[in-house]
Amino acid sequence: MRVFEWCVLPPLWLLVLCKAPSLRAAPRQHRVMWVMWAVFALAFTIGSPALRRHIDHAVGVESFTNLPVHMLSLAALGVLGAFIRELSGVRGRRRVRGPWILLGLAEAGLVVAFAATPLPDGEAHLLAVRSPSMTAYWTIFLGYVLHAVVNGMLLCRRYGRHASPGPSRTSIRLLGLACTCGLLYVLHRLVHLLAGAAGWPGLGTTGVVVTTQALLSCTMLLLVAGVLWPSLAETARRARLRRQVRAIRPLWRLLTEATPEVVLPLAGGLGRDVELIRYRYVIEVRDSALALSGHVSPGQREAVRRAVAGHGAVAPAEREATAEAVVLLLAARAERAGARPRFPEHALVQEGADLETEAEWLGRVAAAVRAPAAAELAGRLWAGAGTEAGRETGAERETGARRDTGAGPGPGPGPGPGPGGGHRPGAGDAVPAAPRTAG
Repeated sequence: MRVFEWCVLPPLWLLVLCKAPSLRAAPRQHRVMWVMWAVFALAFTIGSPALRRHIDHAVGVESFTNLPVHMLSLAALGVLGAFIRELSGVRGRRRVRGPWILLGLAEAGLVVAFAATPLPDGEAHLLAVRSPSMTAYWTIFLGYVLHAVVNGMLLCRRYGRHASPGPSRTSIRLLGLACTCGLLYVLHRLVHLLAGAAGWPGLGTTGVVVTTQALLSCTMLLLVAGVLWPSLAETARRARLRRQVRAIRPLWRLLTEATPEVVLPLAGGLGRDVELIRYRYVIEVRDSALALSGHVSPGQREAVRRAVAGHGAVAPAEREATAEAVVLLLAARAERAGARPRFPEHALVQEGADLETEAEWLGRVAAAVRAPAAAELAGRLWAGAGTEAGRETGAERETGARRDTGAGPGPGPGPGPGPGGGHRPGAGDAVPAAPRTAG
């Protein structure tokens, strides 16, 4: 019984206690399932060696504890049958009443067989005591268990084929495995019961007990895992969402501080919905990057990629994310400095195939934004941009002076609005221009 004390009873009671607060608002199916787990937990707790000895001593009947344990186990399996009927949509008084009548007959049969059996112990005396009443006792118990696990296997087979991939299908498969282990438990018990009745040699008392405990433990643990799997999967999913939100937040703050107009407020409790927050971060980072893209040309992005590729501190696997981070740092700095956008809007952030992929990518870009290499490259390129901006500002002043004195643009490559003037192709394409200085 040590297996149950350490491996089965804790998760059973944890399941019962965790589900209890939400029972009032839960669907009927969930309440039925909770009753089954509560009855199972009570049965196995009563059957633990410490309580078993006290109950037997108090009643004064050896092995008396087996009777309430087995009766509670059959009751739990009866509730499992009710859960199956709820899922399959069985209706009609006769079809619903029949299984409960069968359960009542099985429980009454256990009581009668126990009264007629000298030592109807389910463990130590399975092979030691051979009597018709012992055989009847175990036939009733195992027959009802067989009926329950076969129904469970049919249910899992029926619904498993139509379940959508993910936690639901995994849950049904785990429940199917639990029913399979339960079937092996019943077959094991029946074989040794028949062997004892016929006088055949078996594994002995120790072998029967160990095998029984192992099969029953696997059955109950798989049942608990199957029922809890959707909740565990949802908990893991929300933990992954929180991790993604924490990873994207530095990038979101960097961009939205430069473009606060893209931030949409969330009302009330919506601000605590981690899935909505992740969606908001991804959308607002994308909108902010689009608003800042006028500070960066495609040629400048290529220049940033070349600078990142030549930086020894950036691993090859992180070059794309670092290059995107440097471009966003430069664009955000230009916006905060009041620079005028000079290029058409274009996408600065890679778009993933879905929200999950895009969130993972933005997390990598955010990590690159905080890395020393991106800050160093952005600072170096920004300084070079300031020099280039100064040359452009001087050219603009010269163009303005010509316009004020009435001098038109010459035919040569001098500055001015003529064919040879204006922004020369390639000028300022190294990095985004710094803010223009006052004349």
